[in-house]
Amino acid sequence: MLVKGQNYNSPTQYMFLDEKRRLGLVKRLKKQITKFEIKPEQLRFTTN
Repeated sequence: MLVKGQNYNSPTQYMFLDEKRRLGLVKRLKKQITKFEIKPEQLRFTTN
């Protein structure tokens, strides 16, 4: 902060580790769904 002249960022602005892991998992799943050409009806997800 002092060396780089940047403002202080509160730790509450950072994602918690479990949130980062969840986002990484979602990203990998989306990539695999695209790779294997899986259709939403094959996954049996329901949307309302």
